[in-house]
Amino acid sequence: MSNDPDHPSAQSPSPPGPELFQVLALDGGGAKALFTAHVLASLEADLGVRIADHFDLIAGTSAGGILALGLGAGLTPAEIVEQYTDRVEQVFPRSRRAPWRFGSHAIGPAYSSSVLREALTEVFGAQLLGQSTKRLIIPSWDVQRAEVRIFKTPHHPRLCRDGRISMVDVAMATTAAPTFFEAAHVDGRRLVDGGVWANNPSVVAVGEAVSMLDVSLEAIRVLNVGTVDQRAKHAEHLDTGGWINWAKPAANFMVTAATRGAQGTAAHLVGKDDFVRFDALVPGNVFTLDRASPKSLAGLAAGQSRLLSPLFTERFAAHTATRYIPNPLPGTDDEPGTPTTPGGAS
Repeated sequence: MSNDPDHPSAQSPSPPGPELFQVLALDGGGAKALFTAHVLASLEADLGVRIADHFDLIAGTSAGGILALGLGAGLTPAEIVEQYTDRVEQVFPRSRRAPWRFGSHAIGPAYSSSVLREALTEVFGAQLLGQSTKRLIIPSWDVQRAEVRIFKTPHHPRLCRDGRISMVDVAMATTAAPTFFEAAHVDGRRLVDGGVWANNPSVVAVGEAVSMLDVSLEAIRVLNVGTVDQRAKHAEHLDTGGWINWAKPAANFMVTAATRGAQGTAAHLVGKDDFVRFDALVPGNVFTLDRASPKSLAGLAAGQSRLLSPLFTERFAAHTATRYIPNPLPGTDDEPGTPTTPGGAS
């Protein structure tokens, strides 16, 4: 056969493709995010893997941001399930959902931000974002400047500020859903839930990998986990518009539309074969941001995770993420990437 380098033989090995870069993107969903945590915990138990070891970048919005921070803090999904289950009723007490309280919600948040902060502090203690053992991106929205605010670990030399912010503050910012909680005041900004623009953070994660980490689109593979897919019917009377018609369904409608849009865009960018969306389809109004039975979500996740296990094994399990070495954090004595014990104990 010819040895001419310009005419390689049929037996010549093909050049290696780009090194794989895997992204875990976790949707927002309030109390429903317990489904996501259960799914990840079931995967670890069924397959004998450590989920965080297989992803180079983890993105999470709102409650998904809390899950992402938990993984970055060194918690296992099973530990996150335990922490989340214990605190759902603490943050979303039934007494605050009573019908006689709805009038007061018209002029104030439905739930207490101080209770949410207390619950988050019990989990993360004084850990800083820069102490995460994984690259993280957590979306929020700046209501004063009307612009996006994305919290990022120091995974690039330019990212030298967010790492000094506490994980609790980051979690408060990404979960401050309008009407549910008051705006969070972090780093001199008034911030609300990242779900208002990026409830599905897949596209944000892909953009970060390409623009900040110099990863080619061909190398990216995404696992996007939702918080149960509730297909509500679009009643015909909504077609006529009007504030009264749309006041109640508008928020869920727009969040769902944005989530689907991000899903489609991310799949288009990286290719449908390299984008895996996992969720559970249930009837509309079974679960809400503040009303989701932990027992029901656990049962749903147990059954659905069996469908994801073979997909995870086929698409994601073979890749081990390269070790994340954060850039030094100026002005801190803490070693980046070395989390304290979950709960804040040193």
